[in-house]
Amino acid sequence: MPAAKSSDESAPVIIKKYANRRLYNTAKSTYVTLDHLAKMVREGIDFVVRDAKSSEDITRSVLTQIIFEAEAKGASMLPTNFLRRIISLYGDSLQ
Repeated sequence: MPAAKSSDESAPVIIKKYANRRLYNTAKSTYVTLDHLAKMVREGIDFVVRDAKSSEDITRSVLTQIIFEAEAKGASMLPTNFLRRIISLYGDSLQ
């Protein structure tokens, strides 16, 4: 049985995002905030965010939202030139 437990621990936590923008941690059966998810990232806890209705993986957009909100609060970690480079990659037809 310990082998099954360790494989469960390595599986990412599933976070469901509902239409009302609430986030639900299915592993702990609790609602969480973007701050909770940011803390999970800092603690090295792997998670996947899924749209509750479609089950679409929306992890990337939620992680981007965490960065955006941190930047908006004044935690300017990303230099302007770096942000410009990221934006320019989205317009690059080679990507």
